[in-house]
This record gives sequence, C-alpha cells and structure tokens, in this order.
Amino acid sequence: MRSALPASVSFESLQAPFESASDALARFDERLRSSPVAEAFALRAHFHDACAALWRAGEFVQLEDLVLHDAGTDVRTPTHELARAHAVLLTRRRIAEREPAWALTTDGLASLRGAWRPHGAVCAPTTGSGAMGEDAANGEPDEENGETIPAGEFAEIDELLARTSRVIERSEPAPLKRDDSGLVYDEDWDEEARLAEWRDCLGRTQNLPPLMAASVALDAWEEIEPLQRSAWLGLLLAAALLRSRGKTRHCLTALHSGFRQAKYRRVGRDDFESRLIAFAYAIETMAKADSKELDRLTLARELLLRKCRDRRANSRMPQLVELCLASPVVTVPLAAKELRVSQQAATTMIDELSSNLRELTGRDRYRAWAVI
Repeated sequence: MRSALPASVSFESLQAPFESASDALARFDERLRSSPVAEAFALRAHFHDACAALWRAGEFVQLEDLVLHDAGTDVRTPTHELARAHAVLLTRRRIAEREPAWALTTDGLASLRGAWRPHGAVCAPTTGSGAMGEDAANGEPDEENGETIPAGEFAEIDELLARTSRVIERSEPAPLKRDDSGLVYDEDWDEEARLAEWRDCLGRTQNLPPLMAASVALDAWEEIEPLQRSAWLGLLLAAALLRSRGKTRHCLTALHSGFRQAKYRRVGRDDFESRLIAFAYAIETMAKADSKELDRLTLARELLLRKCRDRRANSRMPQLVELCLASPVVTVPLAAKELRVSQQAATTMIDELSSNLRELTGRDRYRAWAVI
C-alpha cells in the first residue's frame, strides 16, 4: 500500500505539533469520560460547531436563532443560512448517535450526502397477518364477544396485501432526483469518481496515527472536493475518523470550532506540510478551549444546583438546570415546551435562577438567558 504522505514531507517537523495536539485531545477526552456535564457539553458542541461550519463558508448564523429554530420556536422567518446550519446540526447528531465507523462506510457516506436508496426491498408478510388470514378462513371465534368471525371476512384485505407485496418486490429503487439544468449542479462534476478517489486516499492512511490520518483525509477532501454542495461534511468525516480509530471515545470532535478559534486561514499558496501542521494547531486550540468550557459548565452546574435544595420531589427546577446547561440559549417558550409547564411557571423558575444566568436581550419580549 502506497503511503498517504509524499516523500517531501518531513516527519521531524510534524512530530512536535502532532504530539502536542494528540496529548491535549487525549486529556480532554479523558476528562469528558468522568465529567457530570459531559452530555450537556456534547449537546452544546453540536450547536457551536454548526455555526462555525457556516462561518468557515463565509456566512454568519446567530447561535440563538439556531437553538430556537431547532426547538421550533423561531421568532422570525428562518433564512437560507440558518437552514444550512440546521442541516449541519442534524448531520452531527446522526454521526454522533451511530457507530463510530458508520459515517466512513459506503452506506453511511451515501446516506449523509442524500444519495441512499434501499436495494432489494421486500415486504414479506408478517406472522401475525398470516395467522389472521388463517383464523379468518377457519372461522375462529372472537374472544371478546364469543361470536364466530365468518370465513372470508378479511379475504379482500389479504388479497390486497399480497398484491401490494408483489408490486414492491418487482419495483426498482427510485433514482436520486437532482437538477440537471446546470444551474445548481455542474454537469461535468462526477461526484462518484471523486468520492472513489477520496476513499482511496482514506484507505492509504490506515498505517498513520489517528490524528495524522484525519489531517491527511481532511486535506484530501478539500483538495478533491468530492461534493458540489455540503463541503462542510469533510470536517465531520475527519471527526468520525478520530472516533473510529479510538482517539476520541466520548465526543465527536468539533473541528469547525477548532479552525474558527485557530489563527490559521487556508490559502492557496500553503504547502502540504503547512496544512498538516495547521490542522494539529487547530486541534490543540480546540482541546484547550473545550477544557475551559468544561470547567465553566461544571462550576455553573454546582451553583445552579444549590438553588434546587429543599425543593419538593416533583419540582421541575432540576430539569430546568439541565436544560440551561444543555442548551446555549434558553427562552421562556423553549423552557415551557421542554419541561411541559406553563410559560408563567417557566418564567418564575427562570427568575429564581437569574442570579446565575445572563440575560442576553435586555427586552421585555423574546427574552433569552444563558449560563454565565
């Protein structure tokens, strides 16, 4: 197997930045394993990374708008950029909820880019339907009222199910619908061939360390550009590669946020080695920033839980605390919807926690709070 790194790359120059980044990422992942706010941190990271993905594409999406849009409590009409950020958010959740290596498989990648279609789908009759038909033919008694069901009572339904099953078995998978006018998609852009080229490059990274393999795979994605749309998927696949190789076990790395916080900005004149080193610095910057965020959330949780002492057993206040930690922004309609209480009750509980929450809007309507 050919190496994924050209001969001109010096391992000595890559060793120090990648070791430092690897240590920082490993320490953060280990801290996340035993942290009481690990789940809340992961939920917040999805939102921050989605906004950072649009930022890298030259668009700006407010974090508050994304949170409210995801909860279905928009205060204004969603923009196109907000819809794209929400697509990144949903994709991150899908990758985080599935098996570590699912996103890198053929089916997983096809599903993520919207090209998946079922093959050979067969609708076999269930045992229950067969038993129902047999009972109907034999005239089995009805246990509720003791009456006998006449033979052939469900004959028409059974015939319809059998006819539908035969049609499904003969049907072919529906082709992927896309605009072929040339206005949206480039007719000369062969996504399948480019994806095959990228997967070939991904296969050559198996002998590299996880962090270096992810950097090479990401660089190949940005050079090959397999997809005309959804270029942000490359960083999510690199994060999935780190998770599948066991480098991160308790989180899906927020690489978009890492590149947003890092000082490096990709330009055309950068060589391959510089791009790899920049990836390592972005990982290290992200790991250190996330460690500080974990400390902040842990302290905020301790302060908020103090307000829940000596409360009745069915109080919704602890649930509100968890919501404030898991969501970057909390509004009264959002709290009322998630906790299933009235807006007046949500307002009262938020006011009791207000000393440890930051009011963001400063208005009487559409007020929003965040953890200090």
